[in-house]
Amino acid sequence: MASSLREELASLKIDRPDSMRSSPQRGASVAYRRRGRGLRLFSMLLWLIPLSIVGVAAAVAYKQYQDIRSKPEVTIGVVQKMTLGEAEKLLSSKGYLKSRFQAMIGTRIAGRVEEMRVHERAEVKKGEILAVIEHHDMDAMLLQRKASLIRCEAELEEAKVELWDKDRQEKRLERLLAKKMTPQEDYDKAIAARKMTDARVSALEAAIKAVKANVDETEATIKYQMYLYAPFDGTVVEKQGEVGEVINPMAMSSSLGRSAVVTIADLSRMDVEADIPEEQMYRVAEGQPAEVSVTAVPTKRYRGRLRQITPMGDRTRATVKVKVEILDPDDKLFPELAATVHFLPDKKWAESDANRSYLFIPLEAVFQDDGHDCVWLLDNDSRVAKRRIEVANTQSGTTRVESGLKMEDKVVLSPPKGLRDGDVVREATR
Repeated sequence: MASSLREELASLKIDRPDSMRSSPQRGASVAYRRRGRGLRLFSMLLWLIPLSIVGVAAAVAYKQYQDIRSKPEVTIGVVQKMTLGEAEKLLSSKGYLKSRFQAMIGTRIAGRVEEMRVHERAEVKKGEILAVIEHHDMDAMLLQRKASLIRCEAELEEAKVELWDKDRQEKRLERLLAKKMTPQEDYDKAIAARKMTDARVSALEAAIKAVKANVDETEATIKYQMYLYAPFDGTVVEKQGEVGEVINPMAMSSSLGRSAVVTIADLSRMDVEADIPEEQMYRVAEGQPAEVSVTAVPTKRYRGRLRQITPMGDRTRATVKVKVEILDPDDKLFPELAATVHFLPDKKWAESDANRSYLFIPLEAVFQDDGHDCVWLLDNDSRVAKRRIEVANTQSGTTRVESGLKMEDKVVLSPPKGLRDGDVVREATR
């Protein structure tokens, strides 16, 4: 009987799932247990999220720490393209271009511009007319003085004829007096008349000279003051006056008129006026070769020579003014343009092509390896690679490179020992 009871119980255990599905109370109990397990799993997930974040952050920080600790710190230099003057310079100074021969052309007396015969950039020759000032009143005065001269000349001719007649009468009376055929009084009157006529002739001759001088003066005034001429061969760099404007040599402002009509300059004789610090004067001397770069012409370099050191210092600025002659000027240079002068150490640089550029690197980037000049080249991934180069010459802390590098390449300065190809480095902060 007991065995039959156990069998029945076993059958009940086997049929429990069906009975649970059919029983509402048993189904609710199973759902409660499942919900509890879900809550525990959700709580575990909530704890895992911050733990995961902390773990990832720690891993990243450890990796960065390892990267920083493993990368050697180096100083980086850049390959630059420079001319010999920029690389080998003893001293640099900034200044402005000036024409050695430059003049503002105006009048010595006030007048109104009647005609302009030139424009900016016009090439003019010495003696060429630049402008004409109104001078109608002077033309009228000249005509009047010429008419006075004609009248004086006519009066002189009349006086000379009269003098001839008076002289003839005096000689006739002198003969009659010798024969006692005329009184002495008539002869004396004839002498007086001849002398008066002679004096009148002399006065008219002097008057003619005075009138001629007045005519010459008026003509000279018109020619040399009413017509403005170029004093030398050059280029019109500025036209201050226009037709109808008043030119006044004493003008202190535009409301009183212009003080000049045009400014001309000889652009073939250009200098750079620059200031050199007093403590650097020992490095240069007259005749010193130089290279000139002009801000307005960035693609070209000009050969220069120190032409003059002004024998006067500026105590407020502690500088001395110098003038550097440009040996190969062109039509791109104008007065007042900003320029930089690089004073060169040797005349051989002045004889070279000032516009040719070379590659230069700092001297401390070059090291010897098996008798060859080498550098450590840095790529975009901060990895270094040994590169063999050819060095032309070394001067003033820079080295000229003939081959092996290109512009804007980065090289390691004073490379540390133990550096190998493929090493990752980090740039030192300055």
